[in-house]
Amino acid sequence: GSAGGLLIGAVANLAPEHFAGLVADVPFVDVVTTMLDESIPLTTFEYDEWGNPNERDDYEYMLSYSPYDNVAAQDYPHMLVTTGLHDSQV
Repeated sequence: GSAGGLLIGAVANLAPEHFAGLVADVPFVDVVTTMLDESIPLTTFEYDEWGNPNERDDYEYMLSYSPYDNVAAQDYPHMLVTTGLHDSQV
């Protein structure tokens, strides 16, 4: 879940032709908006892992792979996306 789902979302956008189907279990898909929201618990503590979106280079890199920000008018593989019923961050 979460970061693994981020990978699935990124490859779905970047190389959809390579997959017949994908499963994203509680994916973290809106990287930029989430990391810009310092009110979300642990966000600033994760700058070491994800980068600090307040820094231009980090922001542009996050934007380059963020699934939400890279949805395009293209053919996508079949997808099963799950979410958390009681997860306030989903």
